[in-house]
Amino acid sequence: MIAAKAGRAFACGLLLSLAALPAWAADTSRPIRLIVPTPPGSASDALARAMSAPWGKASGRAIVVENVVGAGTTIGTRQLARAAADGLTLGLISSNHTMNPWLYKNLPYDALADFTPIAMIGTVPAILVANPRITANTPSELAALSRSATTPLAEGVVSGTIYHLAGEVFKQQAGVVTNPIPYKGSAQVVNDLLGGILDVGLVAVQSGAPQVAAGKLKGLAVTTAQRSAMAPQVPTLRESGLPDFDVETWMAVVGPAGLGEADVAARRKELAQALADGELQRAMRAQADTSRHGACFGSGSQ
Repeated sequence: MIAAKAGRAFACGLLLSLAALPAWAADTSRPIRLIVPTPPGSASDALARAMSAPWGKASGRAIVVENVVGAGTTIGTRQLARAAADGLTLGLISSNHTMNPWLYKNLPYDALADFTPIAMIGTVPAILVANPRITANTPSELAALSRSATTPLAEGVVSGTIYHLAGEVFKQQAGVVTNPIPYKGSAQVVNDLLGGILDVGLVAVQSGAPQVAAGKLKGLAVTTAQRSAMAPQVPTLRESGLPDFDVETWMAVVGPAGLGEADVAARRKELAQALADGELQRAMRAQADTSRHGACFGSGSQ
């Protein structure tokens, strides 16, 4: 509950803490480096790369996406916190940012004080998927199967992320028993589900839904209150007997602490132009169900 409140407070701060400022003019020969603290193929990575072209057009700069992965996103986030506050090194963070202070005893940065909010981008649901050889077709059937199996189900866990915690809450509420195996990202979990190494996993919807649509994985449920546009045939966990379940991950662009007001205004204006781009909007609809830039999350968001 504390972490959820902190996440909502930080999300709102991203949008309300800084007023609109005059446009900033500067040498555009230097690129903008966008640090993504999750692996290639993750929801954040897919969004960053989809944004790079329209953002580059709006800014007149090249947008260089750099994946700096490890330790539940803390390695890349630490690198961002230590970057020069020149407006040209930014990061795409997610819900993990407000979870990590509660997960790591000695976090190498202050999740609030060491960053400058720029813009909220959107939200992404998660999907519970299984290898087709698993006989369960619903979360309740998965629970029954897991309790009767002689060998625990092999579960791919995106370690230290919102997907990890959501998976633990789901298993506790549904009575599912697994053997959790840690992974760095949803794409890796999906690959091993397809390869038969894993039985089940909770992953970003944009990683799992295409495989469900292709009949290569089973989609058991999505974690949000409403069904996902990417997998409309897959019920929610609320529909599947967990009436209070509602988990999604948000994503936002931030800079290091001390970022100048003119730099913030310039980046925010560019992102607003990029997010209005028709192709990017289509890409975002393909990756997430809501794009709530421009407003704080409501009280039900996680």
